[in-house]
Order: sequence, then C-alpha cells, then structure tokens
Amino acid sequence: MKKITAILFLTIAFLGAQKIQAQIQVLTGTEKGTYFQLANDMNKLLPTVEKVKRNDTVQVPFLDIRSTSGSSFNFEIITQKDHPAKVAIMQLDYLLLMKNDDMMKGTKKTADLAILMPLNVEDIHLVSKKGNKIHSLADLDGKIVAIGNKAEGTYSTATYIHNESKVEWTSKNISTQDVTRPLLLDKIDAFFVVATAPMDLLNINPVGSPIKYELASVEDINGWAEYFIPETIPAGTYSWQKNDVSTYGVPSVVVVNMSKISNEEKAQLLQWKATTIENLEKLKTDGHPAWKTATVMTWDESIWPLVK
Repeated sequence: MKKITAILFLTIAFLGAQKIQAQIQVLTGTEKGTYFQLANDMNKLLPTVEKVKRNDTVQVPFLDIRSTSGSSFNFEIITQKDHPAKVAIMQLDYLLLMKNDDMMKGTKKTADLAILMPLNVEDIHLVSKKGNKIHSLADLDGKIVAIGNKAEGTYSTATYIHNESKVEWTSKNISTQDVTRPLLLDKIDAFFVVATAPMDLLNINPVGSPIKYELASVEDINGWAEYFIPETIPAGTYSWQKNDVSTYGVPSVVVVNMSKISNEEKAQLLQWKATTIENLEKLKTDGHPAWKTATVMTWDESIWPLVK
C-alpha cells in the first residue's frame, strides 16, 4: 500500500505542476453494459481536469467516457494509427485472440498495446435446454452451439475456447439477446454467454416458462484456460440451478495504445490506476456489483505487459 500511495503522490505532484487541457478518452461498451458503468463509477472518484472551451477554461470529468458496441469495436479503433482513441476496456481473451491473429498473419496490431489494469471478472456460462444431455464442455462435441455475434465479447471467448480446446462443435453466430428461441426450437443445442452472474437473460422463474435451462461445467481441455480464472457459479444463483457449476472467469482489462500516449498522458493514466486501487473497497460497496470480482492490484506480466 505504501508503494501505491507513493505512486499516487508522485503522479499528482507531476500533474499539479502543469495545466491539464485534455481528458482521457476511454471506449467502453453499451450504455447499459458493465464497462460503461464501471468507467462512470471510477470517474466519480477522479479529480476534474481543465479544458479550454470557446476561450473559457472549464472543469470537466477526468474521463471522457464513450459508449461503443464492445471489445471488437474498441480494439479496431484504438489500433488504427490515425484515430485519436487511445484507451479502451475489453476482454482479455479478445486481446489474446488478436495476438494469435497477428502471429498467423504476420501483422503487428497488438505490438504497441499495454494493460493499465485489470477490472472485473465475467463468468463463462455454457447453457443448454434441460434434457439435451450437455453437462460439460466435452459434451459439445458434434453439437451446434451459438457463440454470439462478432461485436460481442462472448464471440471472442467462445472462439478462443473452440480453437484451443479442440472440442469439435459447429458454431452459429447468433446474438445473445436472440438466442432463446433457437434453443427452444432445437435449432441449436447450447449457447455460450459471458457475463457477471446472475445475468438477466437467465434470471427467470422456471414455473410457467416455455424453456428449462441447464448450466454445464466448463472444464480445461487441452490447456485452453491457462490465462483464465477458475470460478464457481454457486447453486441457487439462478432459481432453476440446483448445483454448483465450475467454470472460468474472463478478466476485463483497460488497454492502452502506447504509441499514441504522451508522457503527460501516461502520468494521468497512472493517476487513474492509483485512484482506483486506493478506492477499491468503496467501489465494491457503492459501485456496480461487478466490482466485487475486481482484481485491480493483481496482474501477471507474462500474460501481457503493463503500463509503467
């Protein structure tokens, strides 16, 4: 904690010696999504900054929070050399997927990216219709599975699991909000969704519902889960869920394109991180429920380099 406090003090001292004329713009997700709400929670704790507007100096929030369609959009925007966006929140597995893509294609989209800090952890849900005899990831062999659309974080998670686990299912790109009917009509056998439990889509009363859900365990096959966090969705998380279900969590991370960042902006980023760490318990108490899974202070740099 002394080290964190020292970082915060030095950062504030550095910033206090100069006029801050720019906010830190951060790409999040949809306005109703978790990332957008986490960013707003942090903004309430950060100091305002000065901005010149029509020849007047005004105080504005530290973060300029932008809503987006999610991880894939955010990645494409911050990796564009000529686009001003420099910081975004996204799922770690999307970064890993794009790093693999770089290796396969000989590109360098991920080369300048660093992680400012991890945020919350979202649970991988593998959902089937009761009676489909899908109780684990291995049971997806030969099945038809919905994995979300390409704009959703679920898509990157399911694609990563598919590629690395070598379980041979057939993927269908169906958005999470549209997945219930295909499952009910047996057009698909199961679907993935990545979200903090309990999630609204599955939080239904089974009495009178036309569909009976079942959660399957998600086990580590062929080492796909090396960079993921073991999690348990406890029995009763959903009213129809009778048993604990083992799965993995997907960390969300604040990603920075370091090739676009000035020394002054780097100092601001470190202030943002230090403020979040200092106030983590307050965020867990007063902020979005996803803060309860936050791992802001813990990161393995062998996975991805940090902003320093």
